[in-house]
Amino acid sequence: MSIPNIFLMPGLGFDYRVFSNLDLKNCNINYLDWLEPNKEETLASYVERVEKQITFNNKPIILIGHSFGGIIVQEIANKNDVEKVIIISSIKSKDEIPLNLKFLKVFPVYKFLNKKLILKSFPIWARLFGYNSEKGRKLYNLMLDNCTNNYLRWSLEKISHWEENYNLKNLVHIHGTNDKTFSIKLIDRPIKVKDGSHFMVFSRSEEVSEILNKEIENSL
Repeated sequence: MSIPNIFLMPGLGFDYRVFSNLDLKNCNINYLDWLEPNKEETLASYVERVEKQITFNNKPIILIGHSFGGIIVQEIANKNDVEKVIIISSIKSKDEIPLNLKFLKVFPVYKFLNKKLILKSFPIWARLFGYNSEKGRKLYNLMLDNCTNNYLRWSLEKISHWEENYNLKNLVHIHGTNDKTFSIKLIDRPIKVKDGSHFMVFSRSEEVSEILNKEIENSL
């Protein structure tokens, strides 16, 4: 049996460290990196650049994406032959986008968003969004500090305007019941993690790892 090649794509504002608590068994782990978006770059063009980090002839390939990274891996899987796609705390169609993000499509206030504002307000909303440990809060600050305002604004624009529904047959969706970014009420047929937040890939890594290992094993 071939050992699967796992490619993990972090969410908006995160990097590979958001996956640092996961314990994945019997697989080769690879991390996909966010790239700086070019001026007025389309999502399709951006995805083409990201997927260059993947060697597709090293099969089997399983793509795992967290949050906005879940959208990216779906875009990649729609054009390439992969064994399985697993999204965590993400969305798989425009119907799962919450109203506050749809609002951004009409009123693009994200154009005024900046990293300094997010970091300054973080202590106010951190616990509500699942950043309950000092370690988790420190990590979020470190990861976001590496992002540019251009990347943050571009990403929010692409999320709010995403209208695809690929219906990938090999897709698995893991979602927390206490996700304040993408409400579980809008998510169609996920594997639920009770009380899991948008940050559960880090804060509830033991439970998420158990689900991931089962899905990886079942795909082979």
